Amino acid sequence: MSEAVRSAHIATPQQLEEAQEQAQLLARAAQAGSLRRSSATYAQSAAVSRRSILRNAAVGGLAVAGAGSLAACGTAPAHKTVPVAQATGHAGTDYSATEKVINFSNWPAYIDIDSKDKNKHPTLDEFKAQTGITVNYTEDINDNNEFYTTIDPMLAGGKDTGRDLMVLSDYMIPKLRENDYIQKLDLANIPNHGNMTAQMANVPVDPGRQYTVPWASGFTVIAYNAKLISTPITSIKELFTRPDLKGKVSLMAEMEDTVAFALMALGKDPSKFTDDDFNAAIAYIQKAKDAGQVRAYSGNDYLSDFTQGNTVVTMAYSGDVAALGIDYLKTVFPQEGSLSWYDNMCIPNYARHKTNAEKLMNYYLQPKVAAELDDYINYIPVVEGAVDALKTLDSTAASNPLIVPTPQELTTAKPFMAITVAKLDEYTKKYLQVTG
Repeated sequence: MSEAVRSAHIATPQQLEEAQEQAQLLARAAQAGSLRRSSATYAQSAAVSRRSILRNAAVGGLAVAGAGSLAACGTAPAHKTVPVAQATGHAGTDYSATEKVINFSNWPAYIDIDSKDKNKHPTLDEFKAQTGITVNYTEDINDNNEFYTTIDPMLAGGKDTGRDLMVLSDYMIPKLRENDYIQKLDLANIPNHGNMTAQMANVPVDPGRQYTVPWASGFTVIAYNAKLISTPITSIKELFTRPDLKGKVSLMAEMEDTVAFALMALGKDPSKFTDDDFNAAIAYIQKAKDAGQVRAYSGNDYLSDFTQGNTVVTMAYSGDVAALGIDYLKTVFPQEGSLSWYDNMCIPNYARHKTNAEKLMNYYLQPKVAAELDDYINYIPVVEGAVDALKTLDSTAASNPLIVPTPQELTTAKPFMAITVAKLDEYTKKYLQVTG
């Protein structure tokens, strides 16, 4: 790492104080949350999302949230979507041969749990039985940015974080790679590397999956309360315009989610749009707000409001609603499409048990193991053959389109376009002017 890059990681006392305050706010917001993918609400209007906090508050790095290249005004992106080739991470001494352990950080409610003992995880127990490796599993990731502020000082200082494996969201990976914070994988330890689905095998944030292995993926969709409305909801446009939903709609506090929905309602592609398209989407959102259509721009509390009947229809993360198991809470893939995202396992620099962590990555790339995980967390399989295994394991889950989407749903799901930090600042400011 060059001296210039190193100096970019040194925060001022004011930045450190602001980061600490921010982390405290995020932690409190996360504690009020519901399930795994829910956003942490932050800032005065509760409309600055964990995504925008991540990109705006962290020093340096990229602002990437999925596939595509910058299309605004027909200009080329101001940066590459992946860092330079020489950024391959920094290895520590690997004690895997003598210390049969993995320290694994993940999100709450994002792994299978034994029905008789909530402290046990069947897939991890089976991994230990097969390999003799114990996994110290910790649910200490409540928000991408909050977690980043925890590990950044250690990694910037060349120190082990105490973690061998962590699961972080798609848009966080370029940030970590730009700062050279995660290690390139030794694929000799991951012979199941070729088992990823076609959608997950070669993603823009990590071409060829040299640094990450997917954990799960999902969609931002629509959910509605069938007890409170008589006519089913099938399209995004209805959220913004249907008269009988006036004052009963919850949109996401995250700029990317709500703007993506507005873009799709206008017939635009959220993975490739112009400044004019964005401005049209903002105007569309503003019009719905002015008409009294929207009750709230929700973060972590969207499911709470929804299940209590305070909102009739909400934007929702696919696995969240599937996990509720409430028959009158209906989830639909909008006619216009949905927003796609995915989370990833990666190994931080100086990890003490890198080889062991790679063995666990390899383990979860087995179809049967992946099916066991997906059956519990209710998110979309990222391993080829997992769907067939899920049919044998749990036919009900296998027939749930929130867990096993149809080809049409997969085709119409789009990621949010990759944008620069400057462009993100511009877009977020305009969004906050509407939602704030």
